[in-house]
Amino acid sequence: MKVGKGHLMQDTGSAFARWINVERLGRENLKVSLTASEEECRELADQLQIPTVKALSLNGDLYRKDGTSLIELKGTVTADVEQACVVSLKPVQQEIEEDFVMCYTFNRDDAFIEDVDYVVSMEEEDLPELIQDGQIDIVHAAVEQVALALDPYPRADDIDDSLISEYSADQEETEEDAGIQTQKPFAGLKDLLKKD
Repeated sequence: MKVGKGHLMQDTGSAFARWINVERLGRENLKVSLTASEEECRELADQLQIPTVKALSLNGDLYRKDGTSLIELKGTVTADVEQACVVSLKPVQQEIEEDFVMCYTFNRDDAFIEDVDYVVSMEEEDLPELIQDGQIDIVHAAVEQVALALDPYPRADDIDDSLISEYSADQEETEEDAGIQTQKPFAGLKDLLKKD
């Protein structure tokens, strides 16, 4: 897997943000938390492209990583979301609770890999996020965890497994007919490992 980019917290145009200044973060942990309002939940649903976010909260600690200039955010994200069933479009509830650790850096060189031929191993940690103007947006961290935890094929309780399989097959056939190339992050990984 070749990489030639870094991790930079992107401005999504969202008005919902919780910026925490970490420039003067000392040895003591900084407790952080957020609870989204109803209006903020509606904005997050639009951002995640799902029908409803009923609740979202984050509780965690910001601290300097021992022996480095890096800063870590360790916490738990909880969310109550609603998606549409991929077959019937009926509402499907999902409760999310994810423990996570995210790493941040003040140094741009830590967040970017210039060598486009560099191969990232499966054991390597993700690159740290680049801190912007001495601040970290903990909403960005929370939304990222929720996005990763969302069920890619939500289904209603009355939907049979075979229907999900048929839906997946139909989706692939439709994309192939339309000339759409679906990105598969582990495609070719088996062949890559055989070369080692």
